[in-house]
Amino acid sequence: MRSQDNSKRPTEIPREAEAKSFDFDSMPWIDEYDHVVESGLDIFSRYDDILEAVSEIACPSPGLIVLDIGAGTGNLTFRCLTRGASVVGLDPSEKMLAKARAKVESAYLESKGCRETRFGSEAHQPTVEFRLSENPFLEIPYPDSTFDAVVGTYAFHHIPHWQQPEGIREMVRVLRPGGVWAIGEVAFKNAAAELEAKRTFPWLDEDEYYPHIDSLRSSFSQFHMILHSKQFTPVAWVLWALKPTVDGGPGW
Repeated sequence: MRSQDNSKRPTEIPREAEAKSFDFDSMPWIDEYDHVVESGLDIFSRYDDILEAVSEIACPSPGLIVLDIGAGTGNLTFRCLTRGASVVGLDPSEKMLAKARAKVESAYLESKGCRETRFGSEAHQPTVEFRLSENPFLEIPYPDSTFDAVVGTYAFHHIPHWQQPEGIREMVRVLRPGGVWAIGEVAFKNAAAELEAKRTFPWLDEDEYYPHIDSLRSSFSQFHMILHSKQFTPVAWVLWALKPTVDGGPGW
């Protein structure tokens, strides 16, 4: 039998192993991002309702410390600030963070002349910091148990499916015991549901890694966390889970 020469055979690389590199600052839509999300079209239907739900889950009382991953132009960060939380926003786009800083500065200046728009209560004036981060989901530059909540909206789908469990592990790491993880995201129950949705909604991007809720639920179960979900549109969900307390009790 003649031996088979494998040296010339092409190497098969799984599609998702070739993780895309996003240069957000070079993307043409970045200057119009807020106009796009505020339009409420397609994937951004009920955008404000989703932001409000995430901030309500993550910031039930003032004085909390929140990490907003993929903070972008600061829309979710701003919601958390108005609820009295101090927020750190991470994002790989300097252009979007510049817009976020400008929003917060503008709101602060307005609050000087209008007490009703102040962030939080007078007893607790929250702080905000925006930091550039090339890999904000996979390399969070903070120690274990730093934050009361980790939040995000419409950003986790940039992480390949095979790396999403790693991202969850990293987010759980920086959560304090009893802390809350909450995101608003385009997501689907499983791969079959995603394929069906793409047949129905041609505006869904073929190149994004929309999370699969069943897979996320499995990842969170490794940390004794129960994943909860609420569907807002045919494609958009709010997902949340509570990190167990020190005594090891399960989350919600």
